[in-house]
Amino acid sequence: MIKDKLKVSLISILLVLLLAPILFPMESYFQAMVIYALIGGALMLLIGVPVTFLAGVITKRTKRAIHFVNFMIHILPAFLVSIKMFNPGSTLLSDPYAGLPIFASSVFYVVDEVIYQKIDLKGWLAKGIFLIPISVFLLFVGPSLSTGLFHHITATQIQVKGAPEVALTFHGEEIPINSSYCWTSDGDGCVYGTEPFPLPEEKVKNVKEITMSSPSTLDFSFENSVGEPTIYAYYHDGKDFKEIEEAGNKINISNDIPEQAIKFVVKWDNNEMVKFFVGVRTGILSNGRTF
Repeated sequence: MIKDKLKVSLISILLVLLLAPILFPMESYFQAMVIYALIGGALMLLIGVPVTFLAGVITKRTKRAIHFVNFMIHILPAFLVSIKMFNPGSTLLSDPYAGLPIFASSVFYVVDEVIYQKIDLKGWLAKGIFLIPISVFLLFVGPSLSTGLFHHITATQIQVKGAPEVALTFHGEEIPINSSYCWTSDGDGCVYGTEPFPLPEEKVKNVKEITMSSPSTLDFSFENSVGEPTIYAYYHDGKDFKEIEEAGNKINISNDIPEQAIKFVVKWDNNEMVKFFVGVRTGILSNGRTF
């Protein structure tokens, strides 16, 4: 048994160190191999090798379901290692690298079945166990691969489509609006300020102005956009800063506010975002031209 188990351990460690940097990559293959050799190699020597020897002792005395018992002995310790090193069991699948210990143990199991248990490589069992490491890989890495592919497709579509073009319809007049655009795959990389600013007596460059004598509905249109947007308006009511959130293209603005450039931020479900100012003249001058 010792000779076979040493052979199982050596082949398994080599296979894991060769395959892991490909299936669970880092910045480079060499960097990944060094890290996996230092950390993973130590874990495989301290846990993987003793476990595969333990499996040999137990399965030698087992009369039923030998292959299933062998599988559970190899997988369960690796599963506990993954929980300890990465996340609680309920969120384990959210981290692809949490699958590394389980992937390594599945390699140990497959090699052990071939060399020590001497399964019939032409039988149906052999065909099934070779799928186990692949299944572990897809279980942990598959979601991130599909998400990455979706983001790549989305990025290509957005690049072809172009940024949304903003226009404001006010009192029957369509006013083109200068806006800034941002898109990231997860929506977290777009940062923006939310503060309006008081309007001086003269016009501000690149800020379109409207004159409001009563509460009004601002009707925006967004060419090249996909889906229904959510509009956020940030303004000062003379006492404090306020925020309005509305789904769709329209938003209501009161005229009892100081003259200011209201900050608008528009977001879509595909993580596109535009931001712009609209100057509002109400006849109420801001105190000292500051808020």
